[in-house]
Amino acid sequence: MTTPIAPAVTAQQIDRFASHGYLVLPDLIPPAAIQGLRVKADEILGDRLARMVASRTLDPRVTWWRLASGKPYILKVKPVVDLSPAATSVADAPALRTVVADLLGAPPTLMDNKLMYKQTVDVTAGWAALPVLGEEVRKHTDAAYYATRGYPRVLTVAVCLDPCTEKAGALRVWPGSHRRAIEMIPTDNQGPVVPDAAAPDTTAVTLVAAPGTVLIWDAALVHASGPNTSGHPRRLLVLGYSPAHPNHGTPR
Repeated sequence: MTTPIAPAVTAQQIDRFASHGYLVLPDLIPPAAIQGLRVKADEILGDRLARMVASRTLDPRVTWWRLASGKPYILKVKPVVDLSPAATSVADAPALRTVVADLLGAPPTLMDNKLMYKQTVDVTAGWAALPVLGEEVRKHTDAAYYATRGYPRVLTVAVCLDPCTEKAGALRVWPGSHRRAIEMIPTDNQGPVVPDAAAPDTTAVTLVAAPGTVLIWDAALVHASGPNTSGHPRRLLVLGYSPAHPNHGTPR
């Protein structure tokens, strides 16, 4: 039997989301569900790495690169709901979908899912032609990426599996940036990024959060995250929802 998730959002929270572009919902996912997701996240990553090392073949689900130190660094595994009943249970939970529906203004459909890791791994990866990058996720939005794939309106839901502290590379957001046109600059390996002038660091908000917290943001919101220097995991189950009918949903 699935442990129930807390009630839906209030009218005040809906209004705040419309103006700021993000919402933080503490203790939304029960501890037992979080622990199940942690166990499965470790299993998925271990299995994917073992398969790659054994076959010396890159796994299209795994986004990884090499740090300047030479260590392999895992950003994410995508998709994952087909690998994890625990992730599917959270993604399909009626109460969570009710929250998303209230914020979208329409019934939601799951259109993206991944596990974010932000961690180095001790595996033999000399065989892999990996780019050399840093640990930070640079300022960006996801709206243009999703729009080209037929999803003009997307909300991102991130379930915190571990403490999301500043040292662990907590999410940073730029409130209200989803309501204006944002300049994007192409990069070789990290997709289009937002220049500092368009999203000054002084206007950012860092979303420090405990395990079980759910972070929700509009895909058009500028966001980023720093390196994980905590020495501990900082895993997120990230889910993308769009209106079940493309022409429905409250405009930004």
